[in-house]
Amino acid sequence: MLLRFRFLMWLLVVPGLTASTISAAAEQAGADGAERDTLIIRSSMREIGYNVGDVARQTIMVETPPGYRFDPASLPNIGKTTGFIELRDARWQFEEMKHLTRHKLELDWQIFQVLQEVRAYPLMPLRLQFRHEDGADKVIYAELEPASVIVSSLLPARMDAGRLQLLPDVAPQPRATAGLLWGLLVSVTLTLLTIIYVAWYFDWLQVGRRWNRPYRVACRQIRAIRRGKEESALQLQVAMKSLRQACDVTAGTALSRERLHLLFERNPWMLALRPEIEQLYADSDRLFFAGEAETADFERLYQLGRKLRALES
Repeated sequence: MLLRFRFLMWLLVVPGLTASTISAAAEQAGADGAERDTLIIRSSMREIGYNVGDVARQTIMVETPPGYRFDPASLPNIGKTTGFIELRDARWQFEEMKHLTRHKLELDWQIFQVLQEVRAYPLMPLRLQFRHEDGADKVIYAELEPASVIVSSLLPARMDAGRLQLLPDVAPQPRATAGLLWGLLVSVTLTLLTIIYVAWYFDWLQVGRRWNRPYRVACRQIRAIRRGKEESALQLQVAMKSLRQACDVTAGTALSRERLHLLFERNPWMLALRPEIEQLYADSDRLFFAGEAETADFERLYQLGRKLRALES
């Protein structure tokens, strides 16, 4: 009686387990099929214009459900193979989108062997594998039909006498150089003028007697004082002394405030700066004899020296 009861229970339980197992397997197969259906695969590359040794770059875009990562083990071996074309390098990256993961693969194929005629050479077939990052045994595959590239032969298809003759040298194409020459001439001229102006401005030109003209010498002395670290009162004294000595040499006699008219009578070209020269003598008398220098300014003296040097030139 007990054996009969157990047999009846077995008949009731086993069909239920079998139905649950079949239902779970069907659901998993349906999920895998749905994930395979969501794959979007795009491949692009240039197909023509290759010679021996060229590298053909193939770009593959694959869109998978979120959470999947590319498995590099599904790539062909990188390096030497027995085929005409070898995989030389591979790079990949992914970008997580809102409802999918976008994978980008760049494969570099190099052409090592060709025949004597122009023909298309197929690349290796690809079955790319993507695994889920949660560690579960979830794998989806992206299968790509092998692309092909058209490669030119290393030698011409016909080896007749005409093809064995070297081609004549190609004559260089004439180029209009008149504009370039004029541009060069203008640039050189402007450069020379700039160098001459800078040399004149900083009094670097030692041209005969002009180098020893009195106001030019005074300007050099004032500029040397300007670069020094002496006290301002001492700088003023030396600058005034240099300018007054230059005026004495220009007039040919020792000058004072009362005798300044001799300077302008003998050198009419200095009349344009007469007020500034008279101010120089007034300030220097106050500084030398009274020790006052309220109105004296070293920078103003330097500018006066430059103006006198320019008129003197």
